[in-house]
Amino acid sequence: MRSATVGIARTALLSVVLAFGVLHGGPAAAQQYPDKPIKVIVPYGAGQATDVMCRVFLDQLKVELKQPIVIENRVGAASNIGAAEAAKAAPDGYTLLCTGNATHVANPLIYSNMGFDPDKDLVPITAVAATGFVMAVGKTLAGKDAAGVIAAAKAAKPPLKIGLASTTARVIYGLVSQASKLEFADVPYMTGNQNLFPDLMRGDTDLVIEAMPSAMGAITGGSVGAVAVTLPERSPLLPKVPTFKESGIDVELVGWNAFYAPKNTPAAIVKTLNAAGMTALKHPDVAKRLATIACTPLPTSPERLAAMIVEDRAKWKPMVELYKLKVN
Repeated sequence: MRSATVGIARTALLSVVLAFGVLHGGPAAAQQYPDKPIKVIVPYGAGQATDVMCRVFLDQLKVELKQPIVIENRVGAASNIGAAEAAKAAPDGYTLLCTGNATHVANPLIYSNMGFDPDKDLVPITAVAATGFVMAVGKTLAGKDAAGVIAAAKAAKPPLKIGLASTTARVIYGLVSQASKLEFADVPYMTGNQNLFPDLMRGDTDLVIEAMPSAMGAITGGSVGAVAVTLPERSPLLPKVPTFKESGIDVELVGWNAFYAPKNTPAAIVKTLNAAGMTALKHPDVAKRLATIACTPLPTSPERLAAMIVEDRAKWKPMVELYKLKVN
């Protein structure tokens, strides 16, 4: 009789444990993951570099996870609005974040209040892809190389107007300005780059600094001219365009984007997402598609992504302080 009672009690206890696990996203829920569509927030506008890079990755990730992935562009405050929304989502693996490195590297140095803490409120899954930035010019500077742009900028009154649509572009501008001893009139695009190249083509701005994935269409279409890239060596897609260092401007910077989950997401779900993400990024079609927009896959462990954030933030901190980019 006692054995039967103990058996019933154990069964009841097991039922409670399993129910608790399902209700609270514990091991039982993690084992079933994913069993429904996943939402991924991209805190940049459609067509911006981070959005383009993330979409290539997510197209293959949904194949690996065998679930639809819905991308939601939540633009504003240099990625802080969308990232904050993802950080505050339920930690069940069904609302995730794909964002640029500025969200974790530059923004914590620039913004006193991001609306969330990227180090505490988001869990690294994997880096996604790396790319460079390009300085492009419109009709007022057509045909000029970096030396020609500098000469024109020195002679210009009022200053030449430069369009900047991201935190990273702003930091690069600061580096270029310091290295060339020049100041431009900063034209900020705070809600995305949709008007960045149309304005450049019309002559409303004179030059821009933008990530290569979102700049390649305008460059290869001949609408604007590429002057220099921030990569350590020339891009195969733009073999005639020198690096900034080749142009006598000591600037080099590689941007990357990455994939995150809200804090308290079960380790089993993070492991599942990392494994699927690594497999997706090693798929030949992903590498080919990324190459067409001047990107390379960058699969990492969560630990390596966390280390990248620390390393890059240490590099960026002096730039942010030097160019007084802090926003109160």
